[in-house]
Amino acid sequence: MSIKSQAKNGAETYEPKAYLIDVGTIRDAVSIARETPVSRNARPQIASTTATMIGMLELLLGEDLNFDRDEAVRSMYEAAYRLLRIDRRPTNDDPTVVAWQYMRDVAEMTSQLVETYAGQQGEGGSDVQ
Repeated sequence: MSIKSQAKNGAETYEPKAYLIDVGTIRDAVSIARETPVSRNARPQIASTTATMIGMLELLLGEDLNFDRDEAVRSMYEAAYRLLRIDRRPTNDDPTVVAWQYMRDVAEMTSQLVETYAGQQGEGGSDVQ
C-alpha cells in the first residue's frame, strides 16, 4: 500500500524520526583531531580522522540551527560549505602538513557547529578550548 493510499484510508503514515546528535562523541572526535601529530607516519590517521570529521560536519549541517534567523550561524554554514568543497580537500599528492591542516580546519568548524547545536539543545559542558 502506498503512502498516498494509506493517507486516503486513514492508515498510519510514515513519519521520519528525529535523531539527536551525540554531542559528546563529536567533542571527543574533535579532541582526537586536535591531538593528532603532524608527521608522515600519521598520514593514515590524518586521513581517517578527516573522513570522520567531514561526516560529523555534514551531519551538523543537516540540522536546523536557525541559520535563516542568525547571521553568525549563517556565516558558519557558509564557511563550512566552502571548506567541504571537493577542490579544497587535500589529495594524496599533497604534503602531509597540508592534509593535517585541512583536518584541523574541519575539526574546528565541526567544533563551532556542535557547540552551537549543544547550546540550542540546552546542553552545557563545553570542553572547547
